[in-house]
Amino acid sequence: MEISELRYFREIAAAGSLSRAAAHLAISQPTLSRQLKKLETEMRTELFYRHGRGVALTPAGQRLLDVAGSALQQLDAVKNELQSRTLDEIGEVTIGTPPSIAATVGADLATAFAATHPKARLRMHESFSGVLLEWIETGRLDLAVLYDARRGANILATPLLLEDLFLIEAPGGPATGPVDVGELGARPCLLPSPGNGLRRVVDAACWSEGVHPQVQSEIDCVAALKQLVERGVGCSVLPFGAVHREVQEGRLSARPFRSPAMRAMLVLATPPSKQVTPLIRSVIGMLQTEVRRLATAGVLRGDTHDLGAWYRQAPPEITNKTAITAP
Repeated sequence: MEISELRYFREIAAAGSLSRAAAHLAISQPTLSRQLKKLETEMRTELFYRHGRGVALTPAGQRLLDVAGSALQQLDAVKNELQSRTLDEIGEVTIGTPPSIAATVGADLATAFAATHPKARLRMHESFSGVLLEWIETGRLDLAVLYDARRGANILATPLLLEDLFLIEAPGGPATGPVDVGELGARPCLLPSPGNGLRRVVDAACWSEGVHPQVQSEIDCVAALKQLVERGVGCSVLPFGAVHREVQEGRLSARPFRSPAMRAMLVLATPPSKQVTPLIRSVIGMLQTEVRRLATAGVLRGDTHDLGAWYRQAPPEITNKTAITAP
């Protein structure tokens, strides 16, 4: 049984005449008669009485109409939902972000999403890039913001922000202004673990300048890192967005590095195993807009322009193992 046969059957029942139904369907009456005959043969019963004014449903035909009519209505409703993307508008998006982005963008993103898609749901998770990368690879997330996606992950990534990294210290230190990478080899450092994207950037910058950082503790918690630095336990390396409130309040100091290697690329990543729906694309657009706004305001420090060119010039471990799309 084909859906088209049921639609023809429903139209004949509504019109009460094969000729009127054929005219409404814009097909010939012989074609419609053949379709009806085919359906009656499959059902092994007559579905209409033929009379002088047209046709009328038999009891068997009425039973089929009751069932088929309801099914066709549901199919038509689903078709309309899909065509109007209603299902997408009432769906949900699960996104993961590193702590610095969650602290600066998270609240405004959630507010904008709720205002734009009142029937949809946004689920937000905060973690370091290493964890978020695993969640993207396994399809647990629809979208993630990652630092330095260099591990050959099976992801689709779009550059978002080339972010400057800062030496984070307790306030009131003897030195001010930009700092050299060598500073990390001269004092105790509190850094994320090596599996973190931010740590990989720091390690690569130190390696390029022959610096051996004095890593006192490896802590995958931005809040704990900031508290320890504030207590004078050691220094750390973080993006400005992670500490902008503490710097504004005078609780921490943030000094930029002179080395251009002390920059981390933030990318928007999606798993290739999942469709990028219009709802996900909407969230991507909101993130891009909010990141540009905060970069202009100085809350985030880095470049949001010509990021595709940076990726094209990146080392092979980035461009050869990660599918990149220009913003």
